[in-house]
Amino acid sequence: MEKTLKKGKVVEKLNGKWFFSLDPDNNQNWHKEETEAPKTSIRVPGSWEEQGYGTASAHNPIGTWKKDVEYEGVAWYMNDIIIPESFEGLETNFILKGVRWHTELWIDGKFVGKGESLVAPHSFSITPYVQAGKKHRFVIKVDNTMTLALHESHIHSYHTATNWGGITGGIEIEGVLANTIDDIRIQANTLDKTIDLQVHLNHNQLEVMNRSLIVKIKNEKGHIITMEERDIDPSVLNVEFTLQMGENPKMWSPDHPYLHEIEISIYQNGHLYDVRKQSFGFRTFTTRENQFLLNDTPVFLTGYVDCCIFPQTGYPVWDKQYYKENFKIVKSYGFNHVRLHGWTAPEPFWLAADEEGILVQTELPHWSVFYRERGHDAPEEVHSFLKRELKRIIDNLHLHPSFVLLSMGNELTNEEGHLQLNQFVQYAREWDPTRLYTDNTGFGELPANDREGDFYIPTLNWHPPYHINEAAVPNTTTDFREVTRLEGKPLIAHEHGQFTMYVRPEEAQKYKGILKPSWLESIQETLQLKGLEHRVNEFIEATGVHMVRTLKEGMEKARRTPNLSGIQLLDIRDFPGQGHATVGILDVFWNSKGVIKPESFRQFNSQTVLLMRSSKRTYFTGETLKATLEVSHFGKPMKNVNLKWTITAKDRLLQQGAQLIDNLKSGGNTEISLIQMIIPDGEATKLQLYAEIEIDGEVVKNQWDFWSMCRVNLPVNQPRIWSNVQSLRSIMYGAKFEKLIGIKQHSHVKVEGIDLAVTNRLSRDVLQYLIDGGSVWLMAQPNEAYDEVATKYLPIFWNYLWFSEQAGTTMGMIIHKHPSLKYFPHDRFTDWQWYHIVNNAVALNLDSLPNVKPIVEVIDNFNRAKRLAYAFEAKVGKGKLFVSTFNFLEKNMMKQPEVHTLYLELLNYLNSDEFNPSSCIKVGELLGMFKLRSLY
Repeated sequence: MEKTLKKGKVVEKLNGKWFFSLDPDNNQNWHKEETEAPKTSIRVPGSWEEQGYGTASAHNPIGTWKKDVEYEGVAWYMNDIIIPESFEGLETNFILKGVRWHTELWIDGKFVGKGESLVAPHSFSITPYVQAGKKHRFVIKVDNTMTLALHESHIHSYHTATNWGGITGGIEIEGVLANTIDDIRIQANTLDKTIDLQVHLNHNQLEVMNRSLIVKIKNEKGHIITMEERDIDPSVLNVEFTLQMGENPKMWSPDHPYLHEIEISIYQNGHLYDVRKQSFGFRTFTTRENQFLLNDTPVFLTGYVDCCIFPQTGYPVWDKQYYKENFKIVKSYGFNHVRLHGWTAPEPFWLAADEEGILVQTELPHWSVFYRERGHDAPEEVHSFLKRELKRIIDNLHLHPSFVLLSMGNELTNEEGHLQLNQFVQYAREWDPTRLYTDNTGFGELPANDREGDFYIPTLNWHPPYHINEAAVPNTTTDFREVTRLEGKPLIAHEHGQFTMYVRPEEAQKYKGILKPSWLESIQETLQLKGLEHRVNEFIEATGVHMVRTLKEGMEKARRTPNLSGIQLLDIRDFPGQGHATVGILDVFWNSKGVIKPESFRQFNSQTVLLMRSSKRTYFTGETLKATLEVSHFGKPMKNVNLKWTITAKDRLLQQGAQLIDNLKSGGNTEISLIQMIIPDGEATKLQLYAEIEIDGEVVKNQWDFWSMCRVNLPVNQPRIWSNVQSLRSIMYGAKFEKLIGIKQHSHVKVEGIDLAVTNRLSRDVLQYLIDGGSVWLMAQPNEAYDEVATKYLPIFWNYLWFSEQAGTTMGMIIHKHPSLKYFPHDRFTDWQWYHIVNNAVALNLDSLPNVKPIVEVIDNFNRAKRLAYAFEAKVGKGKLFVSTFNFLEKNMMKQPEVHTLYLELLNYLNSDEFNPSSCIKVGELLGMFKLRSLY
C-alpha cells in the first residue's frame, strides 16, 4: 500500500487486487459476515470490461464504437484491510474514485452508507466502524445500472465514454485530525492586489482553546510574499483574511499559468498542530456587458468541446500527464478554453488545466428532455440528484483557477427556457459567486428574457435568421450580428463548425484497449464492394482540404461578428459516435490528421485575428477588387501597430501597402484598411491577399484567396449551336433555339448545319441526334436522372447516418486534369470559386457506368460511397456526349464571373477537336441513368 503522510492528515491507497464478482441477478449478499472470499479477483483501479468481465454483445453498431465485452448491473468487491496504527485518533474516511455511479459500503457486515455521484469521488465516514491496528472486512457494492434516465450524458453515453463500470480512479482511506481545517475558499481581487481567504474549521468541540492560525503566501521559489497570524476564537468556525499579494503579483492566465502556494498552519499551545498547503492561481474571471474579462482584461474564448472520448479505456483516465500533453497540443492550435460536454472531469484533469493554463466550462452530467416544456417540472428524483451534483462540483473545484464557467447541461430547454434551470443558476451563485453560470448549453433563443445566466451559448448556425446551409459562404461581409444584437451579456458560439472529411481506416490500428471502431467494418465492406479502397487516401486529402477551407471561413465569420465573446468548436477531435463524425483536425487519439499545421490554424484561432470583408471572391479582369481588413483583438489595447499587405498571383507581386494603426482597441473588431486594386488583364488565375501585423513581438498574419476570370469570347460557330434551353439566350447570342432537333412532326429528318446540341433533358430527338454522330452537351437539371444525389458546396454536416435528410450529403470534389478545364483556375480541390457553380446542384451516380471517369468528381459520404460526378463525357453510338450538372440554367447565376467563364470555356472545348471522349457507353446504359423524355 502507498502511503502519503502530511501533518494532520494520512492518506493510504488501497489499490491492487480485490476479490470480485459480477452479480447480474443482484442476489449475492456479500455483505453478510459469513460470506467466504471468492476465487475471482480484479485489480483496482480499472474497469470491469478491460479486465475481461462481461459478455460480448450481439449488437454491431454501424455508427459508433463497440466494446469487446459489456456489463450493466451489480458487482461486488471484498478485501480484508488492516487499519494502520498511524490512524489512531484520526477521523477516517473511505474514498472511491472514478465510480459509475451507485455504491454501497459495508464494514464487518455493518452497513456504512451509499454513494451516487458521477462528478465526484464517493466518500464514506468510517470512524465509528474501524480501529487503528485492526483488520476489517470491507465489502463494496457497485451498480452501474441507468437508474435515472440520463443515459445521453457523455460521461456514460454509449457513443462516448460508454456504459462503463468499475472503480477506475482507485480506493483510499484518509485520516484527518479533529478540530482542524475542513476547507478553504479563495477569492482574488486583481485590481487591489489582494485575496480574500476564508478558512473553515471542523471543530467538534468548540471549547478548544489556545489556538492560532498562520497564513503564508509563497511564490514559485518558495519565498514568502505575505504572512499573517491570528488567534482562533473557539466559538467561530470560519476565519477570514484579506491578504496583500505584493506590488506586482504574477497573475494566472492561459499565457502565464502561474501558481502561488498558500500555507495555512494551526498552532495549539504554541506547538504546530496542523498544516495545509494549497496551490492557487491569482486571477479573476468576470463579465462587463458582452465581454468576458480575465484579470480585468477582455479575453476571447477560443474553445473546443471535450465529449468525454477515451478510445483506449472507455472511461476518463486518471493521469495528469495525459491531460497535460493534450492541453499542450490544443494550445499549439490557439485554444485557451474547453467545454466539457455533459460531464465533469476527474481531479488530474483539473490539476493539468491549472498548470497548463486552460479556461474550463464544466457541466452537470445532463442531456435530457425533462426541461423542454416550460410548464412541466422535471421528475423530482432527477432534479434533486442534479442539484446534489451541482453542489458537489462546486465544492470539489472551487480552488482550481481553470474552473471559470458552469452550465447545467447540454441542449436542455426549448426556446424560452425553464424555471427549474433558472433555480439551478441561482443556487450555484449562492454557493460560489466567483464563477459564471448559465442555464444550459446550446438551446433557448435570444433575447433571453427571464432565462437566468451570466452568459449564454446560442448555436449561431441554427439560431434564426441563420441556417447551417449558409454556415460559410464566399461573401465574407456576412456574420452573425442578428443574433448577438439580441443580448447584452457575453455570448459563446455553441458547437461551431461540424464540417467533416473522409474516414481514415488506418486509425483502426491505434485501438489497443477494449474499444474497437466497429463503424469501419461496414464502411470498408462498402469500399471493397465499390472497388474504392485504393482511392481512400485521395479522398482523405481532398476532403481534408475542403474541411479546413470551410472551417477557416466558418470561424472567421464568427470572429467578424460584433459582440461575440467566444467559440466552442465541435470538435478539435473526431467524434466516435452518433454516426461517427469526422469533424476533427485531430483523430480521437489527439494525433494530427495532417490537414493543417498548428501555426496555420492559429491564424484564425487566437486572441488577435486578422479578418477580411469582401462581398465576392471572383472578378473579371479589369474590375476593381475591394476588400476591407479588420482586426479582432483581445488583450491589452495596442498603439502604433504596423500593417503590411500584399496581393500576389502565382508569386508575382501585383500590389502592396503598409500603414500605421494608431489605436487597436481591445475586446472587439477594428477596421484598419480598405484595399482596392484593378485586376490586371491576363489569364484567369488565383490571387492571394496576405496581411500581417506585429503585436508584442509576435507576427499575426492571415491570407485569403480570390480569382480573376477572363472575358471569354463566344465561339465563332454560334449559329451552328442548337439548344432548347431558353434561359441560355442571354449568353448564346445567335444560336438556334428550337424545341426539337432532327424531327419534323413525327418523322426523323437529317440534321444539317449543327455542330453542337445543348439541352437540359434527354429526349428522343436528342438521343437520335447523338447516336447518329452528333455532339451533345446535356446540362442535366434536377429530377432528370434516376439516381441523382442532391449536394451543397459545404461538406456534409456531422455525418450521413445521423442527418441523412440534410440538403447535401457529399464531402467535396476532385477536379481531374482534363482539357475542358485547362483555362479555369483550380488546384484540384474544392474552393470558393466553385461555390456558385455547384452549390445546390445535383451529382450523377456513375456506379452503373464503370468505364466512365468523372471530370469533376464528387466525393460521396463514406457510408454510401457512390461514384458521383458533376461532369463526365463519353461516346454514345457514333456521337459524343458531355454531361454536366453545373448551375448554368439560371440567368442570375450565369452573371457570376466564374459561372459565365466556365460555361464559355466548356462551350469552346466542345466545339474543338479536343472533345474526343475516351470511354464508350451503350444506349441502354445511358437510358438507365437518365429519364427519357417525349418530344414535347
